[in-house]
Amino acid sequence: MSPTDNGIPHTRIQGFTLLELVIALLLISALAAWGIPNFQVLGQNTAVTADINRLQTAFSLARNTAITQRMTATVCPTNTARSACTDDWSNTLVVFKGDSTSQIGEEDIVRLFPAIAATTVTYSRGMQRVSYSTLGHTSGFNGRFDICAESIRGRTLVLSRLGRLRIDETPAGC
Repeated sequence: MSPTDNGIPHTRIQGFTLLELVIALLLISALAAWGIPNFQVLGQNTAVTADINRLQTAFSLARNTAITQRMTATVCPTNTARSACTDDWSNTLVVFKGDSTSQIGEEDIVRLFPAIAATTVTYSRGMQRVSYSTLGHTSGFNGRFDICAESIRGRTLVLSRLGRLRIDETPAGC
């Protein structure tokens, strides 16, 4: 039994001292200051990867549509009304049947691929569209797509004349 004063038992109060609390807070803040910038870079890398996947999926769908339906299929960045192509590849992408860049009919749209806000995409050819023939080729539309985020080195997708995409080993100089 513990000693008592006037019949009230003494118990040891457990907790942190002010010095222990300050040291713990300093350690936590140092780790946070070191780790938070790494999370921002991770987020930017994830955005670039997501945009690469978006482009690859859009081009694969257009190529498959052209081959299976035996008609020209086109991928292009679209305006906000989804009625015409633009030259800003960072916008929402549309896959549609046909080759008209000025008038896209609702019935021709195969699928829309929403834009990813954290990235910018530039097409080396500066064209508004990429069209696939019934054989799945992109004659005249081959080029490079540079995908960039704010402060990291981007990635490059290379589109061949045969309509295939590959990721270039050399990062894009954003």
